[in-house]
Amino acid sequence: MRFMYLSEGDTHPGQTHQARYWDLVEEVVHAEKWGFDLFGVSEQHLAIGSATTSSPEVLYGYLYGQTSRIRFRHAISLIPVNHPLKIAANVAVADILSNGRIELGVGRGNTTLSLRAFEVDLSTNREMAIEGIEILKKAFSENIFMHYGEHYKIPPRSLVPKLIQKPHPNIYMAATSPDSHHLCADLGIGALSFSSYLGFDFIEKGIAEYRQRIKRTRKKGGHVNESVGVLIHAYCDETDEMAREVAGEANLNYVFVAASGYPRLAKMEKTYKYMGALAQVGEKLNDVDYFINDSGAAVIGSPETCIRQIERFRQAGADEVLLRIDSVPHDKIMKSIELFGRHVIPHFRHPENIVRPPSEILDDIRTMREQAKQEGVYVTLPTKKEPKAAQA
Repeated sequence: MRFMYLSEGDTHPGQTHQARYWDLVEEVVHAEKWGFDLFGVSEQHLAIGSATTSSPEVLYGYLYGQTSRIRFRHAISLIPVNHPLKIAANVAVADILSNGRIELGVGRGNTTLSLRAFEVDLSTNREMAIEGIEILKKAFSENIFMHYGEHYKIPPRSLVPKLIQKPHPNIYMAATSPDSHHLCADLGIGALSFSSYLGFDFIEKGIAEYRQRIKRTRKKGGHVNESVGVLIHAYCDETDEMAREVAGEANLNYVFVAASGYPRLAKMEKTYKYMGALAQVGEKLNDVDYFINDSGAAVIGSPETCIRQIERFRQAGADEVLLRIDSVPHDKIMKSIELFGRHVIPHFRHPENIVRPPSEILDDIRTMREQAKQEGVYVTLPTKKEPKAAQA
């Protein structure tokens, strides 16, 4: 399992964006210290009351010099808003300056606040995203490339500068609906899977169909990234009660703001119809218990609880978890990052290094000793003979 610290720079009323960004820098350095594999933000434009991460490439450019190991992923970069060639150029420079620590997630966007402002055609942005991924692959891996499609027409060109990672950084796409999981598999790219709060069964089905379908893509040859990450609202605290008190309602408030436009978008364009499924959840999404335990979109609790919840995603076929630790105060985010690093990440990465209770170790020693005796291979240490009594 790989672990990503995901943030959208939520800035609460009364706080400045300047203060929030400097807090975010501190959080990323902290996440590297505590063993997180990746950091990522989504590209969010003109959001109201929530996300502020409108320029990930600028934020990442500063953070490369503040870190040495942690990788960075665009999660996600909006293709209809950004020309694929511009994304390719940004990633190439990032690959150099980060010393090969950049990855790329792409998508078409899911808020009318940004899509309308950038005059994105909702009826064509899905096809534009698919074409954009094809262009990115060509630009990254072919010295001279060209593309003549329905939405983009690029004469023979060569990407400058050239990437460090070969054949190119891993590419992912946001995947919520079954169709988008299928598309990721057909394109040979990783899936960033999200439950839309519809439950574990929904996300398990999407991952299973992706895994089955990408087998055919692998047979065709070429570079295939078959990694699946799941996007999760996350918070770890000392007890379940403390975690729920700090992050339960805070994350639900974010969900209310972020998802309020989903039903409207589903009605505006048929290719967004899947977003209308959120209406099936209904009043459940006001229930903290449902959100934490059954939505398939949250890992909130004590270290032990977080381990159990992440294990469910691992068993469903996920390779990584994108932990959105946000929407709570900075000091709580720092605490949560440390608890994930101290207790949760080691369970999945190096379980043999976790110190066990002495009683468990002694029980294992006794069991092994009895087995050795039965097999006739156990040798007892000789006892020291008592000296004979001195002769009178």
